[in-house]
Amino acid sequence: MAVVFALSIEAGLAVVVGVFIGYYADTYFHTTPWLTLVFTCLGFVASIMRLLEISKIMRSDKK
Repeated sequence: MAVVFALSIEAGLAVVVGVFIGYYADTYFHTTPWLTLVFTCLGFVASIMRLLEISKIMRSDKK
């Protein structure tokens, strides 16, 4: 149960960090909303990659 909770927090934080970085980059470069969208997508991709990596590790531990 703790692993699932940690994974959900990690996945959510990756997206939230991407949103914040994109928002502040947009305000600095005046490119609203493009950098927010790019960094949100990058955060989402990073969270999916991390979830796949952890699931691969968990599958190899069960064998």
